[in-house]
Amino acid sequence: MNDESIISLFFARSEDAVREADASYGAKLKRVSLGITGDSRDAEECVNDAYLAVWNKIPPERPANLFAYLCETVRRISLTRYRYNTAEKRSRNRTVSIDDELAEVVDGTDEDTGDLPEILNGCLSELEDGTRFIFMRRYYYADDIPTIAKMTGLGGNTISARLMRARRKLAEILKGKGYKI
Repeated sequence: MNDESIISLFFARSEDAVREADASYGAKLKRVSLGITGDSRDAEECVNDAYLAVWNKIPPERPANLFAYLCETVRRISLTRYRYNTAEKRSRNRTVSIDDELAEVVDGTDEDTGDLPEILNGCLSELEDGTRFIFMRRYYYADDIPTIAKMTGLGGNTISARLMRARRKLAEILKGKGYKI
């Protein structure tokens, strides 16, 4: 079933909407959540929470790309769960966020960061396809370096070096835009 049909089911308030969305994207969404939470039960719960959140948002919202909409919702919920699980007393630290790795490059700032998504998108568009793929797998899907190495056929050191160069490039761009470096 295509995205428009599934969205129409959401607008009709049909429970089939969630079933169809899960049939089309459930496995991918669980992989995204699992990459962030590191726990299959948490991942499944985050995906279910995302379906509920999407059920409550559609209508009135009408996403242009249903998978991207679902993925962002799952990612946000999974990050919240990850932060809860990694609180000091419950810590089982597994995932590295871009904030952690960019700490070496970008000072914390209280400045307005409203233009940050555009800057990041611009930086990503300047990266070669392979490096962009690695960057997205690491920081969006929260894959670890050995997993990315298996996907790409590259060595772990090569992956790490490409990520470091991409972070430095991003830091140069941010510095040029007035962010503290």
